[in-house]
Amino acid sequence: MSSDRVAELVEGYARRVYPAVLEQHAGASVSSPLGVWLLLAACVSAAQGDDRAALEEVLGCSAADASDLLAGFMAAPPPALKAAIAVWVAAADATERLAGWVRGLPGTVESGFMPTQQEADAWARKNTLELIKSFPLEIDATMRIVLASALGTKVSWPVPFDVVPAVEHLGERSPWRATVEWLLWDSHPDGRALIASTRAAGLVAVHQAVAAEDLTVISVSADPDVPRTAVLEAAHEVAACARQHSPSPACSLFDLSLGTGHSWQISEREIPTYTVGDRVERIGGVSLPAWRIESKLDLQASSRFGTAAALEVMRELVGPRPDDITEAVQAAVAAFTRYGFEAAAITAFGVRASSRGVPRETVIERTAVLRFDHPYAAIAIAGWPTSPQPAGPTRLSSAFAGLPLFSAWVQQPQEPQREPPVGSPDD
Repeated sequence: MSSDRVAELVEGYARRVYPAVLEQHAGASVSSPLGVWLLLAACVSAAQGDDRAALEEVLGCSAADASDLLAGFMAAPPPALKAAIAVWVAAADATERLAGWVRGLPGTVESGFMPTQQEADAWARKNTLELIKSFPLEIDATMRIVLASALGTKVSWPVPFDVVPAVEHLGERSPWRATVEWLLWDSHPDGRALIASTRAAGLVAVHQAVAAEDLTVISVSADPDVPRTAVLEAAHEVAACARQHSPSPACSLFDLSLGTGHSWQISEREIPTYTVGDRVERIGGVSLPAWRIESKLDLQASSRFGTAAALEVMRELVGPRPDDITEAVQAAVAAFTRYGFEAAAITAFGVRASSRGVPRETVIERTAVLRFDHPYAAIAIAGWPTSPQPAGPTRLSSAFAGLPLFSAWVQQPQEPQREPPVGSPDD
C-alpha cells in the first residue's frame, strides 16, 4: 500500500536527520521530518542529473515513486492531520518551465504569485489550525520563489488523564523534582504501556496515548545515559511494530529486578489464586508530564536534510542568478496535555535575490480601478477558479468546470438593498 510505503520512507528519513536536528537543539526539540520530505518529493520531479540523484538518495526512492506517493498522500492524508503545500513565485520570475512543473504537482497544491507577508502569515495560521501564527520566511520584494508545506493536528483523549502530585511519582534523581508540582496519570494503561527491550536503547518504558481521532502519541523513556538519538531510534522501533501490526518487544516483569529502574518501580505481593503456579503481571499506572515545545530548524545547517539539491532545482525553475540567496527553515510546535495532543509545522524553501533588497531607482506605478458604469455582460459558470498558475491559464475545479449556468446582459443599474433580506442569517 502507498500509505505503508510513505510511512517507511519518512521513517527512514527521520532516522537519518535526527542527529542534525539535535545538533541545533541542546534541550527540548520538536520537528516534522514529514514536512521536509514532502517538499523534497515535490522538487524531485523537476530535478535533473546530479540533483535528481541526490534527491532520490535522500528520499529513499525514485523520482517517479516520490511523485506518485506525494500525490497519494496529498489526496488522502491521515484523517487526524491537516496537510497543505503551496508554491509562490514573483511575477517577474514566472517561467514556462516553472509553469510546467506546477501543472505536474498534485491538484491540491496551491500556487500563485508571491503573497504579502500578511497573506503568508494568514496561510500559516489557516493550515496549522492556528497553532503557528507567522510564516517562517520573510516575504518581501527580494523573494523570487517559495515552496512550503503546512501540517497541523489537534486531537483529544477519549478519557482525560488524571492529575497527581509530582512528588509522589518523581524518582529521587529526577531533574524535575524542583520544577513541577503535578503530573498526568494514566491509571488504566492496559495494553498501552510496557517495558520493552529495544536494539537502540536497551530497556525502555513505553506509553501509547491513543486519541479519539485516529492518532497515537508514543512516549519512550530510556536510561538517562543513553544518547538522545538512540532513544528516538527506540521510539521508531516501537512505532514500526504498531505499523506492522506486530507485538511490541515487551519484557516480562518477572525477568526484571524488583525495585527501582531508570523509568519504573517494580514491586510484588501475594494474591489469592485457584491455580498453583500462577503468576500475574501488569502495569499498574503511568505518570508523565504535560509538555509544550516550540522549535525552529535551519535546514541548510547539515547535508543530512538534503535540501541543497532541492534549492538548486528551485533556482533552475526561475532562472538562476549569481546573487541568489537560498533559505530552508522549519518552525514547529507541539503540546501534550491532560485532554489531548496538538502539533503543527511549517517547512519553507525559498530563493531570494539580494540585489532587490535596496531599491536604487524609481519607476512609475499605475493602478487601475475597474468601473462597470455602462451596459456589460455577465456569465455564471459551474466550479470556481483556483489560484492561477504562473504563466499559465486559470484552472477550474468541479467535474463540470466551466459549464455555463446563467448569462446576462446588464442594461440598467438598480439601487442596492441596504438591509439584509428577511429570513437571512443577518436578519
